[in-house]
Amino acid sequence: MITWTSQDKLDYHIDRLLSRISDAKAGARKRRKRNVPDPFASLVVATTIASTDSERLQEFLYDHSVVRSVSNAIGEFHQNVLSSVEGWENHDSGYDLENKKDRVLAEVKNKHNTMNAPNRRGVESDLKTALRQKRGDWTGYLALVIPKRPIRYKKQLDNRLQLFEIDGASFYALVTGKENAIHELLDYMFKTTSPSNDITNYCLNVLRESLPPRI
Repeated sequence: MITWTSQDKLDYHIDRLLSRISDAKAGARKRRKRNVPDPFASLVVATTIASTDSERLQEFLYDHSVVRSVSNAIGEFHQNVLSSVEGWENHDSGYDLENKKDRVLAEVKNKHNTMNAPNRRGVESDLKTALRQKRGDWTGYLALVIPKRPIRYKKQLDNRLQLFEIDGASFYALVTGKENAIHELLDYMFKTTSPSNDITNYCLNVLRESLPPRI
């Protein structure tokens, strides 16, 4: 049972996520029909995945386009789920989330490699600007839901400001007060959205390689 947000809110955000993915899938098909195909990219991808079937190659290219859209949608999903926790709200301008009572603001990214170097500098700059503009002792976080390594960590990004980088499991724990909140979210989604036990088991293996273990 998830106790750190309401089931109705969680179900709403999951349904919204699935709807966005469905729209992305339909959009990718339309783009594939409109776009001028790249024979060089097609050849390189076919060689890389050792495909001798043109239909399989087309599906791979189509699926890859969908996956890029999925990553963006999941980043927004995490923001919406976290903003449904009492005391937290979406901010959207300059950063994603804030808790006025606890004086915390945060930017949430789905994966550690979501940003390139210039993007990251921009995100950190926006967070620093926001912290300087706030009155009082505020703390800022750059939360990477899927960290580079599956460990819990928190590291300071600026020795003059309370600005930290933090992994997703630790940030979910900070927001909800539940050490294993991110695992509870996945458990709930396995039960409500997984199409098969095989997919669930595959995703559990992915979880072990990408998220810090339960405490």
